[in-house]
Amino acid sequence: MDIEGIVIFDAAAGVPLFSRMKTKTDPSLFSSFIAAIAHFTRELKFGGLSSFTTEEKVIYLAPRDKIITALIAPKKKEYEQAYSLADELGRRFEESGLTSEVSSTLYNEFAEVADLYLRKIQNPFISRVSEFIQEEYEGKVSIRPSLMKRDGSQGSVDLLIDAGRRDSDAGDSWGQFGENYSFVKVLDTRAGRLHVIDFIDTLDNFAVLSMQKDEMVTQPYFPTRAIIVAREYDNAAIDFLRKLPKRKGRRYVDGAYIYAGQKLKGIPKETRCVLDVWKWHDDKKPERVEI
Repeated sequence: MDIEGIVIFDAAAGVPLFSRMKTKTDPSLFSSFIAAIAHFTRELKFGGLSSFTTEEKVIYLAPRDKIITALIAPKKKEYEQAYSLADELGRRFEESGLTSEVSSTLYNEFAEVADLYLRKIQNPFISRVSEFIQEEYEGKVSIRPSLMKRDGSQGSVDLLIDAGRRDSDAGDSWGQFGENYSFVKVLDTRAGRLHVIDFIDTLDNFAVLSMQKDEMVTQPYFPTRAIIVAREYDNAAIDFLRKLPKRKGRRYVDGAYIYAGQKLKGIPKETRCVLDVWKWHDDKKPERVEI
């Protein structure tokens, strides 16, 4: 974290006891301002103040019995995006006409929109990555979608790309999923070997219910592409990925084993999940990692 200032001040009097600032901010004015806000929140019974944001800064407060330590940091893009999404959601609400009497159907439709925006606000880094994924790959991108697992329970992936049915046969339920789905793992940190292994191991976890001969059966599917986006990669993680099989210059995960012994319609002759690896940068386009 980029810290621009530290101020330690008396909790009761608001007098600065120590300060180290990158800018020419007056520590006395700053500590008095913080003390006034803290008093205001207590009067309104909002509880103690721990942090707040301005248009450009984030102020983190660590109160003790007699002193308060304040850290000043620049506001990250995640904060700006969250507020932007909140403003956009409000605009969508106004435009939907929900401020007047409307039907319950319209409320239900907007609830889906609200759920999508909530996932974006709750996962700002994933939301930023989803915008890149949307530009780089074909298909509709969903954030943390709920998917059925092979054991019947519910699971999720960070991002899901649905490229649509394309050339799938209308009666081919498998074609609705495996061949058109891509899974994305998003890591707002350095990707280690275990991160990568865990993601690869989850690729075969999911299934869909389909009708076969008047009976509902659980039908597994395997994504056509697996994508990893992380800020950095351990050498051990890259070494593991480079041990995966390679064809026509692309690493892949073989998923044919999940269909062993199953007589399912529409399974392609080669069930392979191509692997793409990206290194995230805040200030420029993500960089593809050669594996």
